[in-house]
Amino acid sequence: MLNADHARQAIVDHTRRLAESAAAAGPDAAVPTTPDWTVTKLVEHVGQTQNWVAEMIEQRITDPAKLPTEVEVLPAEPGEWPAWLAASARRVADACAEDVPVFNAAGDGRTGVQFWLTSQLNEAVVHGFDAAAAAGRAAEVDAEIAGALIENHLAMLTSPTWAMRRAESAQAIRGRAGAAVAGDGRWRVGRRTAA
Repeated sequence: MLNADHARQAIVDHTRRLAESAAAAGPDAAVPTTPDWTVTKLVEHVGQTQNWVAEMIEQRITDPAKLPTEVEVLPAEPGEWPAWLAASARRVADACAEDVPVFNAAGDGRTGVQFWLTSQLNEAVVHGFDAAAAAGRAAEVDAEIAGALIENHLAMLTSPTWAMRRAESAQAIRGRAGAAVAGDGRWRVGRRTAA
């Protein structure tokens, strides 16, 4: 499991890289990995999501019927986006510093803050790759973070919330997730049947 402090810092770092790639690509650039999105939509999505999650955690919302309905407005001037994204990333990272009771959308065994911390790290990393693709840049993620996000994805695909909608697929991959880089540099990803 990824250390929470490492995950929080990684959200900030990957959001900064996303902002750098977004600036290099320009606001109207198409995002090849996210059809129908421009860089503007990508930046808006990331900043709004980070602020929305931070608000939910700050308000300690446990009831999904009371989730925030307002979203932050993307600054009109692209030159303001890096500071806006830096603030949203820091806000959500700080909100995740304390494991307070909060709604967990997966409905699994994690606390709400654990769920949202990993979710927001995933958003920053994946959309950082999207922004890099729009700018024609390479993007990197360290193996520990990549492994944690793969494990998180597999956990999401077997979560109670997913199982309510896709019971057959959730049951087919049920078990304990694992992802790691072997000594030869190749990834090993799998699930072990729960005992």
